[in-house]
Amino acid sequence: MRALVVACVLGCGLPVAALTVKPLSFPELVSESGAVVHGRVTEVRSQWTADRRGIESLIVVQAIGYLKGEWGAEVTVRVPGGQVGTFINLIPGAPRLVQGDHVILFLKASGPAVPVITGTSQGVYRVVPDVSGALMVVPPLIETGAPVTARGDLARRPLSLPAFAEAVRRVEAAR
Repeated sequence: MRALVVACVLGCGLPVAALTVKPLSFPELVSESGAVVHGRVTEVRSQWTADRRGIESLIVVQAIGYLKGEWGAEVTVRVPGGQVGTFINLIPGAPRLVQGDHVILFLKASGPAVPVITGTSQGVYRVVPDVSGALMVVPPLIETGAPVTARGDLARRPLSLPAFAEAVRRVEAAR
C-alpha cells in the first residue's frame, strides 16, 4: 500500500519534500534566535511559494511578551506546508500550528524576509495549564509512533513559565 502511494505521488509529478534538521541544544536554540516570543496564534494563512512548487503557511502570533528581542505586538512567521484549496502540502518535521495555540516560538530572520522558526519544530514550545492552573512550557516532541522523546536536548522537561523565561535569560546572559 505504501509503495502504491509513493508511486502515485511520484507519477503525478508533485514535488516530495522533507526537512532534515540538526538537533539543537537549548543554548544553541536561544543563541541562534533573534527573538523568543510568548504569544497566541491568531491566524494561519497558507499560500503557494514564489516558485509555485510548494505551499507555505504564514502564522500570525499576537505577542504576550518577549523572552528575547522585541519584534512588535504581532509577528508573522513562515513555516513550510499548508493547504491551498484542495492542495495539501504536508512536510514531515515542520511545525503544525493552528489558530488559538498558546506557544513560545524561537525565531530567526535574515534581512527583510518573514521570520522562520529556529530549528523548525524544535523552536515551538506549547504553553499549557497544569492541574493547578499554573502555565507550564512543554518542549517539542518527535512524532515517530515510538515512545515520545524530546526533540534536540533530551534533558528538556516541562517548566513553569517563569522558570522557562529565566532559563532563556540565563543562556542569553552567558553569551
